[in-house]
Amino acid sequence: MTTTYKQQRLNYFLSHQRLFGVVLLIGWFCINVLVLATSHVMEYQRAGKTLDLWEPFCWEISSCVILLLLIPLSVWLNDRWLARLDIKQWLLAHLVATVPFSVMHVSGMVSIRHLWYYLMDSHYHFGDLPTEFFYEYRKDAQAYLTLALVIAGYRFIVRRLQGEASYLADSAESETVEPELPPERLLIKKLGREFLIQTNDIEWIEASGNYANLHIKDSVYPMRITMDKLEKLLPSNFTRIHRATIVNLEQIQEIQALDAGDYEVRLHNQIKLTLSRRYRENFKALLSIQ
Repeated sequence: MTTTYKQQRLNYFLSHQRLFGVVLLIGWFCINVLVLATSHVMEYQRAGKTLDLWEPFCWEISSCVILLLLIPLSVWLNDRWLARLDIKQWLLAHLVATVPFSVMHVSGMVSIRHLWYYLMDSHYHFGDLPTEFFYEYRKDAQAYLTLALVIAGYRFIVRRLQGEASYLADSAESETVEPELPPERLLIKKLGREFLIQTNDIEWIEASGNYANLHIKDSVYPMRITMDKLEKLLPSNFTRIHRATIVNLEQIQEIQALDAGDYEVRLHNQIKLTLSRRYRENFKALLSIQ
């Protein structure tokens, strides 16, 4: 396999990393459904009991569907709030989050099971609520923490493949002191290699938890920094247009008003970003828009 072909495969993966993550999760859950449902059937057969084939698949599919629906919410909550905590607070917050996670999971899957049994002209009985909830909570807590580790591991691998950005050591500033001159270059560390990029080559930046993703042509380089601090470090041709977005003014091709009061900002590479009302006046002032 040639180096060029490997790089093409790597670029394809990085360009579709979220899709690959979704496919891996769905594949994992499909295997779980098949294994656990058939295990129920075999256990009933070994005990000399009868069980309609649809029932174990109802139990496992209802559970996995709700879990899949809860994953985006859990990721959003982590990126929006929990990722900014230190490691001890982060772990404690995730432990606490297992309780509402389990409540939503149990409520959702029981609702699906009631409907499924009703459609099959049968009746679903969950059992004694406190006992059954504690039983489900133990499994949900394990599933939640396992998924959190899997997602964190997957993101770590992606960051290693993408390369991680940082300011050069002689340009680094403290959290409280703003540099006299904005640094002109960034250091990229990628798979054991290091190289420099010009700050002005950055097209736009998006927040991702406690990381900022720097978009440069077809590449995305994560940088462990807050958007507020990064905004102060960047040159004057960069401005905030959204809570989670910073754009290079030199990369803007056109701006279009939207019905909701926001604006659509289109870059030269045809990427569309949203200019929120909170940053609209400052943005207009920078571009001298009337």
